[in-house]
Amino acid sequence: MNNFKLNNRFFALVFLLIGLNANAETMPYNVYEAQSLSLKLANDGTGIIKNVYCPDCGFSTVKITKDSKATANSVAVNILDARSRAGKSAMVSFNPETREVQYIRWQEEQ
Repeated sequence: MNNFKLNNRFFALVFLLIGLNANAETMPYNVYEAQSLSLKLANDGTGIIKNVYCPDCGFSTVKITKDSKATANSVAVNILDARSRAGKSAMVSFNPETREVQYIRWQEEQ
């Protein structure tokens, strides 16, 4: 049972990485894999993500703007759907110069 759970998470990560569309981001960008996404998101679709690790950036918080997008299972979803990922894993790509989030991506567990 424990081995099955480990394999399931491994394959979820593999599918997440396969599903990433790296061409969607604009340069420059960094990608951070959050094991426990710490985000605050207002009803207008703006907010912040805390505890983002970025080597050589000097910050740990990035901004969610009206231009930020979200995908679940490689399908575009409303950015407000990212609220469901609070405390769960997700990939966050952001511009290290402006600290603005470009994409939040995740795979729904099945």
